[in-house]
Amino acid sequence: MKENLRKYGAFFLALIIIAGVYMLFAGRKSGMFIDEIYTYGLSNSHYAPFLTDTMEDGSLVDKTLTRQDLLDYVNVNTGEGFDFGSVYYNQEQDVHPPLYYWLFNIVSSFTPNVFSKWTGLILDFVIFMLSLLVLYKVVLKLFKSHDNAAAAVILYGLSNLGLSCALMIRMYVLLTLLTLTFILLIICLMEKPRAYLYPLIFLNLFAGLMTQYYFVFYAFFLCLAYFIYALSKKQYKNAVLFAVSALLGVAALVAAFPACLTQLFADKLVSGGNAVQNLTDFGQYKDRLLIFYHEVQHGLKAAVCITIVLFLGLILSRKKIKAAMEEKKLSFDSLVIIVPAFITLILVAIISPVPEQRYVYNIGPVFIIAVSFLIYIIEESWGRINREFWVKKGILLLTLLFALEFARYVPPRYMYPEYNDYNEIMSQHSDEPCVFMTDNYFSTITEALAQLLYFDNFYVANDPDSEGLDDYIASFGDKDECVVYIDVNSFWSSGYDPEEMLPQLIDSTDYNSYELLFKNGLTETYLLQK
Repeated sequence: MKENLRKYGAFFLALIIIAGVYMLFAGRKSGMFIDEIYTYGLSNSHYAPFLTDTMEDGSLVDKTLTRQDLLDYVNVNTGEGFDFGSVYYNQEQDVHPPLYYWLFNIVSSFTPNVFSKWTGLILDFVIFMLSLLVLYKVVLKLFKSHDNAAAAVILYGLSNLGLSCALMIRMYVLLTLLTLTFILLIICLMEKPRAYLYPLIFLNLFAGLMTQYYFVFYAFFLCLAYFIYALSKKQYKNAVLFAVSALLGVAALVAAFPACLTQLFADKLVSGGNAVQNLTDFGQYKDRLLIFYHEVQHGLKAAVCITIVLFLGLILSRKKIKAAMEEKKLSFDSLVIIVPAFITLILVAIISPVPEQRYVYNIGPVFIIAVSFLIYIIEESWGRINREFWVKKGILLLTLLFALEFARYVPPRYMYPEYNDYNEIMSQHSDEPCVFMTDNYFSTITEALAQLLYFDNFYVANDPDSEGLDDYIASFGDKDECVVYIDVNSFWSSGYDPEEMLPQLIDSTDYNSYELLFKNGLTETYLLQK
C-alpha cells in the first residue's frame, strides 16, 4: 500500500484537483457555442437534423415557433430514446460521422425531455478523465517515470487547451481519447508485437474516423512513422499486418458510413473540397501557421514556460546528455509518437475550414508528451541524486501550483459569461412579442436558442411588411415593447443591415423607437418601443 502511494499518489492527487477545476468551470459555463447546440439537435431531434427540417415544408419563414418546438429539437422526447437510426440519418445530412452523437443520444435518453448543459458536460467529463488515465499510461510506458507521467497529466489536464476541449460539448474530447488510445497501441506494438494488437488497431482507427474525420491526419503520419520504424527493425511481417489493419479501419468507415464519401468530397465550408481549396491557397499559409502557433502556445502556456526552463536545463546538462547517449541510456523511440503531431499541426493549420484551436485539440496531449521527452532526457542524464524522492515530489508540487495559476489566469474557452446578461435581459421581456428576422437560416436561430426559450413563442420573418408579422404582434394586445433578433452575418447567414431593417419595422408597426440590447455572433438583438 505504501509503495503504491509513493508511485501513484501524485497522479491521483492530480486527477482529483483536475476534476475539481473542471467542475468549477463547468458550473460557470453560462452559454453554448452554436456547434454545441447542434450536438443536442443532431443527437436528439427525431429524423430532423436542423430546425428547418422540423417544418413540413422545410421553411421557418412566416411561422410562429413555440418553446416546445425548440425543446423537441434539442431533447430526447418520451418514447424516442436510444434512437440510433435517427442519429445516423441526421449525421448523413450533416458533415460529421455519428459515433459521438450516438454516445450523446444514449446519455440524453436517460433524461428525456430535459435540456441541460450537464448532459454534455458529464459525458465529456467521463471521457476527459479517461483521456488523462491513458495519457498517464502512455508517458509511463515511454519514459518509465511515475513523476514524469503525473507531470504530463497536470500540464494537460489544467491547460487551457485541455479544459477547453473537455468543456466544449462536441466530439473533440472523444477524438482526443481515441488519439491517445491509438498512441498507446502503437507503443505496445513497439515494445512487443502481439497478435491481439492488430484487431485493436483496426477498431481504434475505425472508431476514430467514426468520431471526426480530422482523426485521419495524425493517425496517418503516426502509422507512417511506425511503419518506417518496423521496417528499420526488420519486422517486415509486423509492418504488413499493421498496414493491413490500418487500411481495414479506413475501409470499415466507408462500409459503415458511406455518406463519408459525399461529405469528404463535397464543395462546402466543412468538407474535403474546402480542405483542397485551402491547401492550394499558398498566400494564406503564413497567416494560418502563425494563428495556429499562437493558439497552441496560448492553450499550453504552463507547458511552454516549463519547456523553456527544460531547454536551459538541457544546455547546462549537455555533457551529461552526451555521456548518456554514448552509454545508450537514452531511447528516442518516442519521436515516432511526437514528430507526427508537429507535421499534423502544420497540415491542419493550412487546410482547416476556419483557423481555430479546436481542430488540433486531439494532438494537444502529444505536445505534452514532447515536454515529457525533455524531462526524460534530463532525468536519465542526471541519474540518481540526493533525496531524489523529495526533490521530484517538490518539483511536481511546484508544477501543479504553476499549472493551477495558469488555469486561473488563462481560463478555458466556451464559458460565455456574457450569456448571464443576455438571459437576464430576455427574462425581463419574456411576456412580450419576439420577432426573428432571417431569410430561413436555421443557424442563427440555433445560436440564439437558449435565449429564445424564455419566450412562449416567436415569429420568424424575412420581410418587415409581412402580414403574418403584423398579426403576430397584434395577438399580444397593446404591448409597449417588442424584442427583435436580426440576422446580420453575411458569411454564415442573411446579412441584414439593422439600420435598414429597423426603420422598415417601425414604419410597418406601431412602434416608434428602438435600442440595441446586445450583439451575439450571428445576430443583433433590439428592443422596439412605443
